Amino acid sequence: MQIERIGKDHPDLQTLQHDSRWEMETAYTLPLIKAGAGVYVRNVQTDVQLLRAGGHLLPITINVSEYDNSYVCSPYSACIRYTLEELYLLRSRLLQKGLSMVIGAIAPLLKKAMIDQNVHLNNWLLSTNLYEPIEREVLQEITNRLTEEFSDYALIFRSLNNVTNAEMINDLLCLDYLMVPSRQVYFFDGRAPDYLRKKNNVWDRKLLEKAPFAIVEHDEIQANDYPRIKELYDLLYIEKYSSINPQFTTAYFENAHKQKLIQMKGLRDGNGVLQGIVGCFIRGDVITVPLVGYNTALPQQTGLYRMLISMVLQEAAERSQLLHLSSGAAHFKRLRGGKPAIEYSAVYVRHLPAARKIVWTFFSSLLHKVGVPIMRKYQL
Repeated sequence: MQIERIGKDHPDLQTLQHDSRWEMETAYTLPLIKAGAGVYVRNVQTDVQLLRAGGHLLPITINVSEYDNSYVCSPYSACIRYTLEELYLLRSRLLQKGLSMVIGAIAPLLKKAMIDQNVHLNNWLLSTNLYEPIEREVLQEITNRLTEEFSDYALIFRSLNNVTNAEMINDLLCLDYLMVPSRQVYFFDGRAPDYLRKKNNVWDRKLLEKAPFAIVEHDEIQANDYPRIKELYDLLYIEKYSSINPQFTTAYFENAHKQKLIQMKGLRDGNGVLQGIVGCFIRGDVITVPLVGYNTALPQQTGLYRMLISMVLQEAAERSQLLHLSSGAAHFKRLRGGKPAIEYSAVYVRHLPAARKIVWTFFSSLLHKVGVPIMRKYQL
C-alpha cells in the first residue's frame, strides 16, 4: 500500500488537483500548503501537507510547540486555554474554583509532555472534522508509517464520536489509540426530521418567514460580500465567544465560496447588506456548520441566530442528511431536538517515551472520570 506525504515541494502537488477522486481535498488544502496556513487561518501556524494512503487523500498538520494556536491543531489550547474560558458555564462556583486549580496544576505538566508535538490526520482546521470511511488496514499502515517518520510525535484523529464514527473508533481502539474526550456535540437527523415539529423550531421558521430579510443563496453571494462574511463570523465566534476559535481570513472565505467547499446562505437587509451568514461543510451524508455569523449589534429579539439555525435544520431535512451541529449553545440545541454525544480525539502514543505516554494516559483517564460526567451533568 502506498503511504506518502505530499508537501509544498513534492513533484505531484500540482498534478493532484486534476485528479477527480480528490477534487474537494485539493481545492481546500492546496492553497494552505502553497501560501501557508496563516494566510487563511490567522491564529494557526502549522505545516499543512497531504497524506496519500491507498485510495485516500487526507490533509494533515504537523506541529511542535505552538501553544498559542487555535485548538484546531493545539491540544493544549483545546484542553487548557479553551476550558478555562468555558468555566463560567458551570453553575457551581465551588466547581469552577476547583477545576481552575486542577487545570492550573496540569497545564505545565502537559507542556512538559510536549502535548502539542503532534501530527493531526484528516485535519481540515475546522471546529469539526468530518470523516469518510477509512479501512482498518489503512489506519494500521498509516500508523506504522508515521510513527517511523515522526518517532517523537503523537498521532491524532480529532472530532470522533459514536454517532458517525463508531466503526472507526473501534478500529483505532484495536490499534491501541487512546480515546481522549474533548466536548459534547449535538446531532439532528435530517433523514427522519421529527425535530422540525418541535415548537421552538416552528416558532423560528415563522420568525424567518416574517423577517425583513431576503434569503441569499450560495450563488447570489458576491465578491464584495467576503469582507462582510468575515466580519459577521468574527462578531460571533471571535469577539463574543473566543479568540481561540479558528480566525478565518477573507481569503479563506473567498476560496471556500468560489470552490463551493462551504455551502453558504445569508440574510440580506433592505439596503443590500448581509446581516447574517451560515455555511455548511458536507462530507458523505453528514453536514456540519463551521460558519455562522450575524450582526450582534442588532437587538437580540431580532432573532438572527434563531433564523440562521432554522435555515440549517431545514437544509438537513431537505437533503435527508445527518446534521452535526457541534458544541456550544447546548440549551438552545436541546430545546430544538438536538441529541448529545461525547466527542473524542484518538491519540496514538505507544511509540513515545514512557513519561510522555504516562501523561497522555493520565490525562485521558482524568477526562473520562471527571470531564465527561461534568459535560453530561451540566448539559454542556
